[in-house]
Amino acid sequence: MPQASVKRAGRFAFVAAALVLVNLATAVVSAAGTSTPLAGIVPPRNPPKNLAPAPDFYASCTPNVLDDTVACNSKVLEAIDHARSSEPVGPLQFNLEKFLRLSVADQLFAVVDLERVSRDEPPVTALVAQLDQVGKAGALAGGDPVLAAASLAGGAQVRAWGSNWAAGSESALGADYSWMYDDGYGSSNYACRSPHAEGCWGHRDNILRLWPSYLAGCKPGDSQLVMGAAQANSSRYGTSFAEIFVAACGPKPTGEVYTWAQAQAATGAQRP
Repeated sequence: MPQASVKRAGRFAFVAAALVLVNLATAVVSAAGTSTPLAGIVPPRNPPKNLAPAPDFYASCTPNVLDDTVACNSKVLEAIDHARSSEPVGPLQFNLEKFLRLSVADQLFAVVDLERVSRDEPPVTALVAQLDQVGKAGALAGGDPVLAAASLAGGAQVRAWGSNWAAGSESALGADYSWMYDDGYGSSNYACRSPHAEGCWGHRDNILRLWPSYLAGCKPGDSQLVMGAAQANSSRYGTSFAEIFVAACGPKPTGEVYTWAQAQAATGAQRP
């Protein structure tokens, strides 16, 4: 019988010892000093409860294998949009058939940015090869990707990073649903075994984290927000999805694999 995705806690690491954190949870502050109010629920706020998927897309998807069919993912998208209406934010805006032609890694990247920009947060600019390799290692190992490097290819210094892993979901959109809307107490989030555990909603926090707040003092042209993503087959769970987010200060990373601009052009992705 189809089951909800099994997942373990997302990770977050703050590596810039001199950086003072401030509460930027209600605005994105630009280099010019102006701010844009955020839409929906963003960290440090989280949804008040898990939302069971409506419709129950697990009944429409082939269990324990990657299911990139429109029949499956149209139900997943319907459930995502239903969950988003509770914040409230509008439906995700993109062409599903074109989205499903992307690689799974590109799908994971694109849906992250769709979730971010629909809440008036800046998009992750690109997938980069270095971080895709880190993501692949996590997907193959069946756990959160771990960044050991202190800098990105090209020289930018890592300020902060976070990673997510999910298994048992049938698609990138299914992983997004569990990370974003079913990640609190009572879910299959391993790090949320009590109502106030630190890991509750940790995957959602990584996706929606205000990463620019970790780049204080970094010149606008040197502020980098990039990702890695991957999917692998799992003998234990069937599917394994992983992603890693990095905020870094310095030159643009080398080895760009896929950009938000490319995702927009390929799928018609836009803000609601």
